[in-house]
Formats: sequence, C-alpha cells, structure tokens
Amino acid sequence: MLPILILDAVFISVIVYFTGGVKSNFHILYLILIVFAGFYIEAVQLYFLSTISIIGFMISITLTYFFKTRGFELSTFYLISYPVAVYFVAIYAIALIIIRINKRANRLKEALIEKEREIEEITRLKNKIVDTITSGIITTDSELRINYINPQGLNYLKKIYPEKEIVGNNLKELFPVEDFVEKLDFLERYLIEIKNRLYGVSIVKLFSKNKFSGFLVVFQDLTEIKQMEKRAQFKDKMTELGELSASFAHEFRNSLATIKGAIQLLKEGEKIDKELVDVVENEINRLTGEINDFLRFARKDFQNPEYGAIVPLIRSVIEEFKTRLDPQVDFEYIEEIGEETEAFFESVRLKKVLLNLLMNALKAIDYVNEKKIIARLYEQGKYVVFEVEDFGVGIKELEKSKIFEPYYSGFSKGIGIGLALSKTFVEEMEGKIDFDSEEGKGSTFRVFLLKKEGDYEK
Repeated sequence: MLPILILDAVFISVIVYFTGGVKSNFHILYLILIVFAGFYIEAVQLYFLSTISIIGFMISITLTYFFKTRGFELSTFYLISYPVAVYFVAIYAIALIIIRINKRANRLKEALIEKEREIEEITRLKNKIVDTITSGIITTDSELRINYINPQGLNYLKKIYPEKEIVGNNLKELFPVEDFVEKLDFLERYLIEIKNRLYGVSIVKLFSKNKFSGFLVVFQDLTEIKQMEKRAQFKDKMTELGELSASFAHEFRNSLATIKGAIQLLKEGEKIDKELVDVVENEINRLTGEINDFLRFARKDFQNPEYGAIVPLIRSVIEEFKTRLDPQVDFEYIEEIGEETEAFFESVRLKKVLLNLLMNALKAIDYVNEKKIIARLYEQGKYVVFEVEDFGVGIKELEKSKIFEPYYSGFSKGIGIGLALSKTFVEEMEGKIDFDSEEGKGSTFRVFLLKKEGDYEK
C-alpha cells in the first residue's frame, strides 16, 4: 500500500510542477492524499509519506523557479520557503490529527469488539438458562402465533400434542387462553387442565418501543406435583391419626393403671369400699369420654373454633382435674376475668390441651416434697391466658428446645405426644403456647387465646 501512495505523492508533485509550482491549484492534493492514507497505513508509514510529500512539493516548486526564471537567487529561496513551511506544518498537522483519530477509532473498535464478545457471552448464557430451565417458555407475536419455544416447553407439549407442530401454530390451539388473553392487563396466572394434565400458566404482555409486540407464556406441568401433594396429605393424615392413637393409648394406660390399683385394693378388702368403687366408676367414665374424643378426632368430628364464653369451660376442666388429685396435693385455682369474657376456641381440643398441662404439672410434683400447683385465668392485652404453675422438677436447659417435639417426653413413663398435640391444637385456634422453667424449681405453661374484638383496647 505504501509504495502506491509514494507514487501518488510523486505524481502530485509532477502535476504541481507543470501547473505552476507555487501558483498551482493542485497543492490541496497532498492534504487529500495524507487524509486518505491515514485510514490505511500505520503511523510511522504516514509520517514517512508526509515527509515524501513535503520533499516532492519543495522539489516541484524549486524546479519551477529554476527552469522558468532561469536562475535561483537568495530572494527565490525566501519566496519558496514560505509555502514549503506552510505545507510542512499543514501536512504534519493533518497526519498527527489522522493518527490521533485512528488511535481513538482503534480503541473504540476494540471496546466494541469486547462489548460484542460480552453480548455474545450473555446471549449464550441466556440461551443456556432458557434451554435448561424446568419451566416451559413460549413467545408469540401480537396475533398469538408462536415464534419460540424452549426445549422443556416442547417436551411438555409433545406429551399432549405428539403430532402437532408447535412453532408457527396459534397459542389458542394449544392452551385455552381466549378468555385470559382478552382480559389480560399485564400479568396473569392460571391453572389449566388439558387431557388430564394440569398446567400452571403465567402470561405476560410484551412491548417493544412502547408498542404491544406479543405475549410471553411461562408454564409448568404440575400433574406429578399435585399427585405428590395428595400423597403427602394422605401421609399427614395417617401421621396425625397415629399421633392421636398414641395420645389415646397414653390416656387409656393411665386410667387402666388406676382401675387396676383400685380393683386390687378391693380384692384385699373384706367389704366393698364405696370410695374405691367411685374411683373405678370415674375412671371408666373418663375412658368412655376419651374414646369418644378419640373417635371425634379421628373423624375430624369437632367444631371450627369460634368466640364463646371461656370461663364455664375452664371451670369444668378444673373440676374434672380435681377428681384426679391426691389429698396431699395443694391445688389452687385463681380466676381474674369476668364470666362474660369471650375467647376464640374449640371446646374439645382446648379441654384436651388444658387437661394435658394440668396432668403434666401433677407428674412434675411426684418427685418433690412440695406438691403444689397453681392455675390462673387472666387477661393480657388481646389474649385470655390460662396458666399452670407447678413447683416440681422443672425442665433441663438442654431439653427446653425439644419440649414441643412429638414423641419427646421429660417423664420416664411418658410417650411425648401431649405437648406436641397441645401446640398444634392451640395454633389451629390462632392462639399460642409458651413456658418458663428452671430445673429443680418448677415450670409455668401458658395458653394464649384471642379475646373477642371489642373486649380489649387495641
């Protein structure tokens, strides 16, 4: 490239010579040559071409004066030095500008190439994500014609349309979305059943330059997931039934032990002890109640929680608990709310929870000398609180985090289901249960039930 440009510079010099030298109108060709060459050759080559051009220009005007004036005097030197100097500055200035422009253009070109690489990498990553995502993705034009579907989406649709072409087809022929699309605002989610398969579908409007351009459809086959949910629900029901059965067995065993002890005493006596007979009768009645409660739980045969008077139920629980107390137990019940106070509860479950807390307190004081239990009913903010305090063995620090776990018990003969069920039942009634305990000093359990709105200051 450079030799051709040098020949062009020589040719321009010849033209300048024959058209009058300094007076020639073709001097501008040198500048045009430098500008043109600057886009094709390196900086060093451009400076070299600029030097050749200046030398050619100087020779052409010198020869013009020498041959046409037949002499070359000192004044002639001054006459040609000015235009040579002007063109020297102009040519090198243009060369320098062109070189600077080229350098910046090269930097921009490199930056552009780097950006293109980044865009290509992002595009590849995007395509990889879209191709490997577990959801189906479809894009359509404004007329609902499908123009793209990812591999997972194609796999889903081939299960229900094995012979049908997907791309190019109308979305309405694959999904019943006519009603959805017509009322679509921006984003909608639906459950659609097609040929006994359930799909979760999200449809989004797409816009390009503030103009509607089509739809984005993201969908997933939920058939297996729904089947798994049904199996999990069945498993949960069976687990719950097992827990209730264990709880029932726990209560049944305690009552049988009491009945067995009473019968043994009756056998040893010479005449029937009315008090022991009453104990047997009470335990049999209690077992009958437990069996009825168990059947109600197993059949889910209990009422939904609702607001009602809480005091009568608490009193009935206290009276039932008293029948199970030994004379040496110091039991105190403190009631600090009005009889008209209403709370949110379900009577069967709540009765079971409260009796369980009281019976746990009774077990805790078996191992200490001070056999004392205090039950309290009071208000706290938006809650009615039933509290059971015992002065028994307490709970070890390491066991506190496990106290509500199923099948974990702090008592040697316990099966660890009572508190777990109690927590579940209370939470189903939108309440809560907590406790404080110190090993060797006793425990306090509290059940919080929502008071009826209006019975407390918000």
